[in-house]
Amino acid sequence: MSLYNTTAFGPPFSKVERIQTQTQQHLFGSLDSKTQPFLFNVTSVSLADDVATLGVSIKSGGGPSSLVLPQVGAVCGVQGTQTNAGIFNVDPATVTAVDYNPATGTGTISYALTGDDVAQTTDVGSLVVHPAEIPDLVEEGSASKPLSTFYGPDEADNARSVFCEAVWSGTIPTSATVVLQVANVNQDSRFQTVQNYSGTAPGGSVAASDALATVADGAVTQSGAFYNYLCARFIRAKVLAMDGGDDTTGLVVTIFA
Repeated sequence: MSLYNTTAFGPPFSKVERIQTQTQQHLFGSLDSKTQPFLFNVTSVSLADDVATLGVSIKSGGGPSSLVLPQVGAVCGVQGTQTNAGIFNVDPATVTAVDYNPATGTGTISYALTGDDVAQTTDVGSLVVHPAEIPDLVEEGSASKPLSTFYGPDEADNARSVFCEAVWSGTIPTSATVVLQVANVNQDSRFQTVQNYSGTAPGGSVAASDALATVADGAVTQSGAFYNYLCARFIRAKVLAMDGGDDTTGLVVTIFA
């Protein structure tokens, strides 16, 4: 997903996607809704240094284009393998490596698995890999694409209330503050930070503040926020401050109205 576009040669305002009620959308990051879960036949299994690697052959699923590939970080599950009493059967797991050739529909997919090493062995079974959210790589000052809001007689008042959730990937920053911003005109300089009704965190709720998400001492201290009665025309997320991180630091921010 592209970040905020500051050039006048970008798409017109009519191209800005509208926030839809009762559906999740992305400010930072993306998830291809046209991609179906990948279903693979397992052809071999191996285990080395607590990493399982399966040889696979595509059976069904995937995207409308051969450019759509299973992604590292995606949720996966395995069933039906026989080697070592089925120790490779997991549900769920997370994909840690992908080596896949869409031209042949074959390759290898890996995930973490604790156990004694197993040499590559012919096996059978099924592997499913779900579509993964793709984060945007961010740094201090990165702003997301904007979404537009609309209110009319067919919309309830709660259509102006939203919940935003932030998920980091790659190298977590040492410290960071992500905010939600609004504007009536889609110009970078017009966006202003808004305060939330309350924040959320892995360990419990967080008091109302200007922050959508925060990181302190390398740990996530706030991972989302509720906002009530937003009346501006455009909404975006922005990394207001960030220390640490590197070129792998990614961010997904979803919004639900």
